[in-house]
Amino acid sequence: MNYIQKFLFITLLLSSSIAFGQLTEDPEDRRDQGRDPLRTQTPEGRPLPFGQRLRFGGGINGFRFGNPFSLGVSPVIAYQASERMIVGIGGNYTYTRFKAPYYVPTTYNQFGGRGFVMYEFIPSILPNLYLHGELENSTIQEKVDQTGQKASASLTSHLVGVTYSQPISRRFGVNLTALYNLNYNDNSGLARTIYGSPFVLRLSFF
Repeated sequence: MNYIQKFLFITLLLSSSIAFGQLTEDPEDRRDQGRDPLRTQTPEGRPLPFGQRLRFGGGINGFRFGNPFSLGVSPVIAYQASERMIVGIGGNYTYTRFKAPYYVPTTYNQFGGRGFVMYEFIPSILPNLYLHGELENSTIQEKVDQTGQKASASLTSHLVGVTYSQPISRRFGVNLTALYNLNYNDNSGLARTIYGSPFVLRLSFF
């Protein structure tokens, strides 16, 4: 399976996950009572089953048309561990292509995975604002078309920051995340292209 086929497969998976999340409704909505839906239990106080605490989705990243062209996807599976805590895992894949005459024709394939924790730390003042920490590993592969020369590098990064989540349903929301890469200064050579800045901004849906 080449990189284009992998990209199309991940895009299809992400689209299916987002559609699933959008169709998920609260089983017994408390909004009629002027209260937000419970995240880990029924209105009667019974714990929700494991499957009903899962959240599926992801995002689109590295979006650029023209020269260079770049597009990536980042599927996510998250779990509502408590009323205020979310844990999850995710993957990412980004394809970037530089073309002549402005650049040496070069192709980059960047892929990796991450684990994250989100904690709603001041719900009485700013509901849906989470402290966010994650560990991410990324690999980038470079190929220069004219010479066939290849190079690759990997980097593990610790990122901390905040996420604001706008709920759409109990199991789906729109998330704006701002993170700081704690070991950005350790980046060197090809690995520096993974993060062009110590600051990382993301828009995701889960």
